[in-house]
Amino acid sequence: MTLKLNSRTKETKQNFNNILNKEDATPEEINAAMEEHYTAIAEEASNQVRAEYEELRDVSDNTILQARGIHTLTAEETKFYNEVTKAGGFDDDLVWPETIIERVFEDIQKDRPILRLINFTPAVGKMKIIRSRRKGIAVFGPLHKDLEGQLDAEFGATEVTQLALTAFFLISNDTLDLGPRWVDRYVRLCLSEATAEAWEKAIINGTGDDQPIGLLKDLNGAVTKGVYPDKEPAGTLTLKDASTMVLEFADVLKRASKYTKKISESDDGTTEYRKVKGNVYLIVNPVNYYDIVARVTTQNANGVFVSNLPFIASDNIIESLEVPADKMIAFVGNEYDAGQSRPEKIYVYKETFAMKRATLYAADMLGNGQPANNDAAQVYDLEIPLLTTETEPAG
Repeated sequence: MTLKLNSRTKETKQNFNNILNKEDATPEEINAAMEEHYTAIAEEASNQVRAEYEELRDVSDNTILQARGIHTLTAEETKFYNEVTKAGGFDDDLVWPETIIERVFEDIQKDRPILRLINFTPAVGKMKIIRSRRKGIAVFGPLHKDLEGQLDAEFGATEVTQLALTAFFLISNDTLDLGPRWVDRYVRLCLSEATAEAWEKAIINGTGDDQPIGLLKDLNGAVTKGVYPDKEPAGTLTLKDASTMVLEFADVLKRASKYTKKISESDDGTTEYRKVKGNVYLIVNPVNYYDIVARVTTQNANGVFVSNLPFIASDNIIESLEVPADKMIAFVGNEYDAGQSRPEKIYVYKETFAMKRATLYAADMLGNGQPANNDAAQVYDLEIPLLTTETEPAG
């Protein structure tokens, strides 16, 4: 069960996003909006956990609790949360079990389809992404024949420095009193909401300047002050009729099947091909999601409405608020490498928030990411004509 955002939390989220998008936003404005939003998340999580506790406090069946998101803790996790409760909160000396952040990522990958397509690995201060390119081919021949088909491989490594990802959560003394499983539930709700939002934004729009590189960015473009340029559109999709749609989606998959493979930053790369059937995902703004679905939805003889795209499953269309309207990203699944650490440091955040019965914490984690290659994603313009009652959907 995920965090249920109330209207105030949604408003603080929108305000935070609006300020982030302001070109003249000051660091003070950004920090104030960020703190307001994460404080709202934390308060909402605390209210939700308290309500769940009151509902399930007498339930002892672990199967029921597990289904509601209240996990059975490992011995290490139980010891950790008992120490938190005993100390009356978190402190710098506590070492977070790796399994806590693993569960956080399990949670956010269930709730945000785009994050299921990312290669997340545990991160440290610096991470090396190892890539290889095979040279030579295998050949059949007599046993012990001279090795005509010698197989060699070239290896290269891209070193990625991890960046700070800070998540805030407010925890009350009352929450600490609920016990380890409920403190874990609360912490995971807070970290899930905070990190999921940050990661989705970075994976789509990250500039590369003290943040991950997003799918909208051109890895081969001129980098200015650490910022990668946006990709030029690979084409325009109209979906205006069935035959056009077939040709347009065929071209999308054809482009996705060809890529330039580089094993190091200094490598010029070689042209390679890959199978992409069933593994191309269309990431679009919600307003365009319905433009596409309307174009491919028909009613069958039984009166059931069905959606059917050529070559691409309807489930492979993913909504994201981070994609600009009238743009579409065609992404090859699992072609984005990312690292995420458990909290490296956690501390009381005293600068702007004070409350008698609660404490605001900041959890510093490490993370970074970038597309596996520049052809992992192509960006398209969308110019889909509006359907009217007189217009038949394509297909």
